Amino acid sequence: MATHAQFRRARAEEADLLNEMTLAGVRHWGHHLNHPDAYNGLAGDLPTPDDVAENPVFILTHDDEVIGFYGLRQRSDHVELLRMFQKVHLIGRGYGRIMWDHCILQAAELSDRMKIVSDPAAIGFYRAMGAILHETREVAPGFSLGVMWYELT
Repeated sequence: MATHAQFRRARAEEADLLNEMTLAGVRHWGHHLNHPDAYNGLAGDLPTPDDVAENPVFILTHDDEVIGFYGLRQRSDHVELLRMFQKVHLIGRGYGRIMWDHCILQAAELSDRMKIVSDPAAIGFYRAMGAILHETREVAPGFSLGVMWYELT
């Protein structure tokens, strides 16, 4: 169960693993079939090993298995949650909440508010965590991401 999970910083050489987890999560929601333009745009804009090395990216593990990850990026007046994904067969087991709680602690060290650009399938999760939907932004025909804010103070 999620109680023995631990966090560690991601290593640059793990970028491919994290990117595959991202794409698997997006495929889980059917975006590769229903919105191929959005999926292809994401696939072409995944973090590089340098991005992983230069930004706070944390991996959640349980018994040495990678469960999920999230990444942050400092901006001039806020911190941005870049991605938060977990292995799809573990959705619904409490790991998302564990990652969120850790993310909030890390983000609060960087800023007093966090911007989240959310996949439409994750908007409900972020709302349940207290984030406020500010707007939706169409990134491909018929596919919009939610722009959300979370106050860290």
